[in-house]
Amino acid sequence: MEILKNIIGNIFDLQKDRAPLSEIAERIYSGGTLKGTNMCILILAIFIASIGLNMNSTAVIIGAMLISPLMGVIMSIGYGMATYDSSYVKESFWKLVFQVILSVLTSALYFSLSPIDTASSELLARTEPTIWDVLIAVFGGLAGIIGSTRSEKSNVIPGVAIATALMPPLCTAGYGLAHHSLKFFFGALYLFFINSFFICLTTFLVLKLIKVPAKAYVSEQAFKKQRWGLTALGILIVLPSMYMAYHSVNANLEQVQIQTFIEKNFHGNDLQVVSYNINEPEQRLELTIIGRTVTADEKDTFEEGLSAYSRLAGFKLHIIQNDFLGSVQAEDLQNILDPRWRKMGGISYDELQDEVKKYKEHSLTYAPAYKRLTEDKNIIANINKKAPILFPQFKTIEGAAIPSEDDKGQVVYSKFFALAYLTGELNEEEQKRFQQWLDSEVGMPVKVMLQVVE
Repeated sequence: MEILKNIIGNIFDLQKDRAPLSEIAERIYSGGTLKGTNMCILILAIFIASIGLNMNSTAVIIGAMLISPLMGVIMSIGYGMATYDSSYVKESFWKLVFQVILSVLTSALYFSLSPIDTASSELLARTEPTIWDVLIAVFGGLAGIIGSTRSEKSNVIPGVAIATALMPPLCTAGYGLAHHSLKFFFGALYLFFINSFFICLTTFLVLKLIKVPAKAYVSEQAFKKQRWGLTALGILIVLPSMYMAYHSVNANLEQVQIQTFIEKNFHGNDLQVVSYNINEPEQRLELTIIGRTVTADEKDTFEEGLSAYSRLAGFKLHIIQNDFLGSVQAEDLQNILDPRWRKMGGISYDELQDEVKKYKEHSLTYAPAYKRLTEDKNIIANINKKAPILFPQFKTIEGAAIPSEDDKGQVVYSKFFALAYLTGELNEEEQKRFQQWLDSEVGMPVKVMLQVVE
């Protein structure tokens, strides 16, 4: 056992290639500076991150993460705690507060002036932190401080800067401030706070492990008080993320089971599910379907099938027969795709070629409509995901593109009809903003009807 302990100790020994303590201190102090180069780079990083989030560009956002100097100040707080230098902790803390306020206000100014006000997926991804974000912050913080205390510089710090994103959440909070969205504002700030706290905590722990000298004598009682205080604060920070992770996992499992249920019961059954929605208060799964009319017996059979899925057991099934795309019914597609080869026994080669030609012509005729149906389904799902964050009164939406003919007799889709269900009225300004947002998301003019439901 002692041999194994020695082997593990040698493998994970942090003292072997550690930089001199004076050099580590110099690195920390330099990273925590709030003037000159660091200040200029901070401003540039704010604008780069804001533009990347606004344009939904992952590459640009990564660039902002890499150049942001925020991690230096956070590590400075951890260093001050490890050396029991209370004045340096306070100084670094107020530097961080200044950087946070500057980042949020500057990004809010950018987003208030930007003509693109649609919430991108990169913005949405930073509004609901979970326990996995906590784990990333812990492991990233450990990697960051270990890399900073080595005698030879490595590529650890850039990797940590990307993994434990600090600037993008602050700019997302700025978006929330600019567009009066509390969910964006507080969700993004919570993610930043998670990353900051655990980077600071892991910095403190590693520096204590490599025995950085204390600036002043600290009693065992004071040390215990500090340790329990950090533990309690860590638990308080982690609890909301665990709650969010629980709901995220539940939502993902629910979505998987719904899609499995639809695949099993509706594909290849002369029916096509255009969109679906879960009505949690009424325990109801709502399906919008095109194709033949579903009979009462079939509906009962489908509803009984929900009990086979743990997340859907006890749900009622509400079917909406949608004829927005009446020009293309599911049975038409099924008839086209029927295996005709069983009926072709004994036919000549020329007749076979005629059948193949007809099949290709039918496929070319109906393929654009089927593609449009799939696009509409994705648009509706995307709106149902994003809209509740931007418009608290939003509940769900149904809709599809309306086919029409152009001057050449070609079928085109230039208008979109939608029915939006709300839990409360939208004022005139909100209706205008909702309309503009819908037009942007759909990519064509949307005729939307608003209906308030309980």
